[in-house]
Amino acid sequence: MVTDRVLQRIDNALRVGAAVIGTLPVALLAGLLAARVVPGSEDVRFAVGHALVIPLWVAGMCLAALARSGTRAWLTCMSLVALLSFVTR
Repeated sequence: MVTDRVLQRIDNALRVGAAVIGTLPVALLAGLLAARVVPGSEDVRFAVGHALVIPLWVAGMCLAALARSGTRAWLTCMSLVALLSFVTR
């Protein structure tokens, strides 16, 4: 009974940590990718990429907080970081 509570608290802490910390690299890399693929001058691409980071981070935090478990939230964040870092090369 007590171990279930402890495990639930650890899972909640993992989910919150993934929502706050794990989604930031995803948002930064997605903004970088957007800045690379948007047509236009360099100034326009820079502005678009930087303008998208905060909304993408907030959306990522909302989605990560809704994950079934903290482990699943972290695995999703890290797999997206790996994918986006591979694509933005």
